[in-house]
Amino acid sequence: MPGTEPPPPPSFRRSPARVDRQLVLAAKLRAQRSDLRRLAETRAWLGGHRAPHRRVDLTTDDGVRIAASWLPGPRARGPGVVLVHGFAASRRKPAYALLADHLAGTVDGLSLDLRGHGQSGGRCRLGADEWRDVAAGVAALRDRGTRDVVVVGVSLGATATCHALARGLDVAGVVLISGSARHHDLDLPGMRTLDGLWRHPVKRRVWQLLAGFRMDDPATIPPYPDPVDLLGGTSTPGLVVHGPDDDYFSLDHATALRDAAGGSATLWEEAPGFGHAEDGITPALCARLAAAVTTVVTDRSFDRAPGPGSDG
Repeated sequence: MPGTEPPPPPSFRRSPARVDRQLVLAAKLRAQRSDLRRLAETRAWLGGHRAPHRRVDLTTDDGVRIAASWLPGPRARGPGVVLVHGFAASRRKPAYALLADHLAGTVDGLSLDLRGHGQSGGRCRLGADEWRDVAAGVAALRDRGTRDVVVVGVSLGATATCHALARGLDVAGVVLISGSARHHDLDLPGMRTLDGLWRHPVKRRVWQLLAGFRMDDPATIPPYPDPVDLLGGTSTPGLVVHGPDDDYFSLDHATALRDAAGGSATLWEEAPGFGHAEDGITPALCARLAAAVTTVVTDRSFDRAPGPGSDG
C-alpha cells in the first residue's frame, strides 16, 4: 500500500514506545545505590550464586588460570551455557550471578572470571586475549559431555566471544549483550570516561585497586581486529541484545554486529532503561535468555525465541 513502511525483517525485534516495568525499577534502584554499595557489588562482597554450584579452575592455552563456577542444570548431558561477564566485573557480581542462576534452571552453566578479573589469574587485555578464556570454558563443558554449547557474552565478554568465533569456536549459538562493534569508539561519554581512566597510569592504578581487577597498559596491547570485522565469515546463530540508552556503545553498534553476521543473527532492541551490560539483567530478561538458549539448540536459530515485549 503506498506510503506505508514495509515490516521489519524477522531478524530484527524492535520495542519502541514500550515500558518494561522491571527495567524502570532497576534503573530507579541503580540511581539510589550508594557509592559503597556500588563498590561492594563490583568487588563481589555482595552477590554470589544462590543456585547449587561449585568452583572449578580452568587453564587457557597460554597458561592463564581461569576461575569459574559450575552450575549443574536439570538434566545430565543436556545443553550448556558459558557466561562471560563485562569489564571490571566478575562472575560473582550480583547481576551476573542472577543470570547464571536463572540459566542453570534450564541448562548446565559455566560462569567465568575473565583473566585479570575476580579470582582468575593473568591480566585484562581489553579483548585481545580473552577469547582464550572463552575457548577454555567451552572446552571444559565439552569435557563434561556437553554437546550443544551456547556462549553468552556481555560487553567485554561479547568482544571476547566474537574473537573466539573468528578463531574457529564451534558452538550452537552466541548471545552478545551490549557488545561493541568497534573497540575505540569514543562518541559516548561512558567510553570517553573509560578511555581517560585506563590510559592515565595513576588513575588506572587507583581504579584497579578499588575495583579489584588487573589490566595491562593499553599502550602495550598490539592492535587487534574490531568485532564487526570478525563476524562476516560465521554461520553460527547469533543473538544481539542492546538497549537504546547504552552510555558506552550506541544502538548502531548492535545493528552493525547484526548486519555483519548476515542472516545468522537476530537483534533484540530492549526497552529504555536497559542501559549497559549488567544494568539490563532483570528476571524477565533472564527468562527470555533461557528460552532463547533452548530455542537455538533446537532450531539452530534464535528467530523463534520470545523477544522484547513477550514478557509483558
